[in-house]
This record gives sequence, structure tokens and C-alpha cells, in this order.
Amino acid sequence: MKIIDITEALGKKFPLYYQEDFDNSGSQILFKDEQLKGVYVCLDVSLETVEDAVRNHCNLIISHHPLIFRPIKNIISDDVRSRIIVRLIESKTSLFSLHTNFDKFAYGYLSEFLGFGKGEVLLKKTLAGEEEIGLGSFVVLKSPLTLQSLLELTKNKLELDTVVYTGDPVHTIKTIAFLNGSGGSSVEKIIDLFNPDCILTGDIGYHHAKFAIDAGVALIDAGHFATEIIFKKLLAMHIEDIFIDRESTSIIISQLERNPFKIYQGANE
Repeated sequence: MKIIDITEALGKKFPLYYQEDFDNSGSQILFKDEQLKGVYVCLDVSLETVEDAVRNHCNLIISHHPLIFRPIKNIISDDVRSRIIVRLIESKTSLFSLHTNFDKFAYGYLSEFLGFGKGEVLLKKTLAGEEEIGLGSFVVLKSPLTLQSLLELTKNKLELDTVVYTGDPVHTIKTIAFLNGSGGSSVEKIIDLFNPDCILTGDIGYHHAKFAIDAGVALIDAGHFATEIIFKKLLAMHIEDIFIDRESTSIIISQLERNPFKIYQGANE
């Protein structure tokens, strides 16, 4: 099987026209006529993940976040992104990204992962031909729970050391809006559309928090990393489905990636 065979199959399963206007999903670096040796799945492309892919004999990396997000004006040896691109090219490793088009395909995965079911699409968009897609999910709970219980569940399920939130821990939660990744900028829109009891997302800013507090909506900032690193296994499963009735190919899920943020708790006494 050639690399172009798998990338074309992925493009059909997760149409590139689903992606947001700002996005750059799809082929980043493509040696389309190379025989596929192995697939490496990761959240982000770094020198570390590229070297791990090469070490595991994978000549196709499928990432969630695109490496090339904006036009590249030059390649310079001491620039980090340039070095990643050079390493990919010299190792003849292709890179294909599935970002917001995959988010829309798996819109309810975060809420399902936390045990609340798929729910309905949160931020809907109607494409030409009246095809309705969207990001995130809105869930009406079968049994209400307190904000504190939701915080504890989020912390445990997403394997977080700490959870940032707003609201009263004893506040009763009956409806939750889930939006993986950088959902802070959508807080006001979500409140206007659904007025949920709680919004669980990542990258929430100060003014987003103030608006939610004034609106009486609790926020849980579980972080960009934690709300999207869980997508790797789901993506690998869909890649495996494409290989059914085709030749066997190894699929490696990156085990190297860690949350870039750390918590400082003070010097030991």
C-alpha cells in the first residue's frame, strides 16, 4: 500500500471541507508514492515524536494538531519548526493532520469519554447541501450531580493533578456543554445558545470566566492537552478500520507526549 492510499482514505472518511476556515488539516508533507511501512499517531508534531516515529519504522505520522498552520516564509537551521520539517524530509516521513475536521466527526467524544453520552452538537454549522456538522456537545444529565462531583470525575478520568474552575462546588449541575481544546473563546456563544449549568473546555481566559460568573454558569478548565490527548486512541481505531481487507500495517500511538504545563506547589520545607 502506498502512503497516498491511506491519506486519500482518511480524506474521504474525515472530509477536509469539514475543517474550520483557520485550519490546515490534511497533507503537510507527503511522499505519496512511498510504500507505507507504519503509521505513527500523535497529538503534536515535535522533534521527539518524529524521532520516535522513525525509530519505530513509521513513515507516516498522523497528528491531530497541524505542524504547518500558517504560511512558512523561510527554512532556517536553528528555527525549531524548520528543524522538524527538515527531519521529516530527510527521513522521508510523511505528515498528515486531522484537526477540526476530526473534531467535528467525533464531536461527542469528550462527553462520552467522561461517561455522559454523546449529546447533541454544540456549535452547529450547516454546509452547502444542508449537511449539518459542528464542534462539541451539549448533554442533559439523566441524574443531576454537584459541581464538586463533576470536578472529581473530570480530575480522575482525564488524569489531572489539579482542575481549574469557577462556581460553587455545591451547585447542582443538570446540563453540561463540552468543547475539547481551545474552547474559552466560545464561552459567551455557548451561554447565549444553551445557557448550560456548566461548560467543560480548555484555554479559558479571565474575561471568559468573569462573563460566566455573571451569567451564573460554572466553568471547568480541564486544559487543551487533557481534553484532546484522549483523541489519539479513537483516531488509531479509525485508522485500523481503513486497513480492514488491506495488507497489515503497524499503528503506533505515541507514548511520549506530556502536558506542557506544570504546577508549582512551593519549595519543600
